[in-house]
Amino acid sequence: MAKHQYSESIPTSAIYRHVENLVESYKLQRRMFERRWYDNNFFDDGYHFRFVSRTTDKIVDLSARASQVTPQRSIPKASRQIRGVASLLLALEPHPVIYPEAVLSNNYQVEQEYQTALETAKDVAKRSGHWVEEEWNELDIQPKLMQMMILAAKHSVSYMQIWPDYFTEKFKAKVFDAFDIYLDGSLDSIYECPSMTKATPTLISKIIANDYFDEEARSNLSPDNRYASSEIKQAYMQSRFGFDKDAGKQPTIILKETFIKEFITEDNIDRIKEDAKENGILDGKEMGDSIIRQVFSTSNGTLRDEYTTFSEYPFVDFRFEPGKIYQVPLIERFIPANKSLDIAVSRIEGYANTMVTGIYQKRKGENYEISNIPGGQVIEYEATPLTQMNLSNIPSFMFDFVNLLTSFIDEQGATTSTLGKLPSGVKSGVAIESIKATEYANLKIPTDQFKSTVKSIAERFLELGADYFYKPVEVMRLDANEPDYFSVIGEAGIEKRQEAGLPTDNLTVLKKDYKVRVEIESGLGYTVEGKKNSMQQISDYMVQLAETGYVNKEQVQIMVSKFLEIFQFGSIQEFTDAFENGETSPMDDNQLQQMKIAMLEVLKDTNAVGDEADQKSIDTTKVGVVEAIKDLQ
Repeated sequence: MAKHQYSESIPTSAIYRHVENLVESYKLQRRMFERRWYDNNFFDDGYHFRFVSRTTDKIVDLSARASQVTPQRSIPKASRQIRGVASLLLALEPHPVIYPEAVLSNNYQVEQEYQTALETAKDVAKRSGHWVEEEWNELDIQPKLMQMMILAAKHSVSYMQIWPDYFTEKFKAKVFDAFDIYLDGSLDSIYECPSMTKATPTLISKIIANDYFDEEARSNLSPDNRYASSEIKQAYMQSRFGFDKDAGKQPTIILKETFIKEFITEDNIDRIKEDAKENGILDGKEMGDSIIRQVFSTSNGTLRDEYTTFSEYPFVDFRFEPGKIYQVPLIERFIPANKSLDIAVSRIEGYANTMVTGIYQKRKGENYEISNIPGGQVIEYEATPLTQMNLSNIPSFMFDFVNLLTSFIDEQGATTSTLGKLPSGVKSGVAIESIKATEYANLKIPTDQFKSTVKSIAERFLELGADYFYKPVEVMRLDANEPDYFSVIGEAGIEKRQEAGLPTDNLTVLKKDYKVRVEIESGLGYTVEGKKNSMQQISDYMVQLAETGYVNKEQVQIMVSKFLEIFQFGSIQEFTDAFENGETSPMDDNQLQQMKIAMLEVLKDTNAVGDEADQKSIDTTKVGVVEAIKDLQ
């Protein structure tokens, strides 16, 4: 029996063969999953009756042979459901919060120094958090999260790679589906996998022009012009975009980027030391510690092989449920009922088409001719006139069956508020807020998964920023509506500047060991009306506190600014400036009267007073009474 060869002992010249073996091994493991992902892709595209035959490995489309007795109509109910769930999760808008470094009072003998250190740590954490937010917007992470959710709904998992650009010192991010990433899907976390390989088609001209890759390996490339490394995805892409990829103009090859978790041993220590001359990857590491090896390769050879400073893979995954990486996709929970709905609607449509067209009775051997004219229909007969049969109504049980199937699909997703199916009579903001809260409670599991993904993204930002930001990067934030400019730099960069004797004052240092927590705030409410109602209640409470002297001018200013934002008064900068710089003086009777009229106009415009507001209060009271009776039962 051949002895297994670990990657630690494999040299650069042969590592590409090891990568090919890893990819083939993971292909065999996930082959049955790939069939389901393929079927789910076409189902989401609207081809509900197209699938890969398990016996012939060929594409079968039942709707291509549609007739009166076979299905032909596809109702995209499941596709809408997975997007409804994704929309609800994205509406939460979670944001990462960076916690300041621990400041121990034992390290300071003077209380003032301790308080100053605390304030400095808080300010550094706040600026680091703002930098994460700026990078989030710069990379358009929100749309990428949308793409991740839809892909995860179809394949059970999706991935986002975040990597640094060595030349511009900026980040890049891209989303990949389950077909493009090869790993051990039987594990619970991607960070537990011994390796991860991204295999995607890349222009050969782009590889040849990249001096980062080995020159000899670049000269031995031969194009394969594939859409994907996976045979199943290749079949799907060919059916979508055609068999001819116009290889003559833009030849491509599958480029594999592999990350392998190794341990520092005698077999690889010399290669690691060679790479450590440039990036210091051995700092703080000892023999036996883990290290990540990055390999760029094709089926022709190794393009680049090096060890990195990554503590984890530069990937983030999203799944709707915890557990194994490969699991039952969300859309598969809708497919059986959706196919039954397709068949039922197809039968109803066929029944309606048959009966509306009409059925005529004629005597055997009787000749007749039917012709259509602008004035109607002319029927010529020889002896016995034709008799049209009575039109039959569609049985009511068919519609009951359709409603039953719809309810089966609805109970698996989020329908009441996402798809606009509010119960009749529910109009008040309080009732809608209650329905929204109920749907979010039903999405507790995917919500926690979403928070975990956002947290991992922020951690990857901090890790890459600490290791690859060698030059100060200027960032701007608004602090109390005033622009605040500061510069951030990575831990590796600050060390280089100190060694070179360059100034390091007023630089915010990004550190990979910052603690990150993700907060999801429903805010004042889930709806605009709910936010306005909550803001009015808070304003009344703040007024009472102001009268008793428990709040100061600055706190009142913040409250009023938020009030104006919720009611969408536009820019409030002039108001806050006047509030801060203006001098308070008693109002005369005329000014008080004008102020009352202005406030009354605002309340009237926002429907806070008047007949509509009264009706809203009545509706709210009704809902409250019903809820109270329900609780007492």
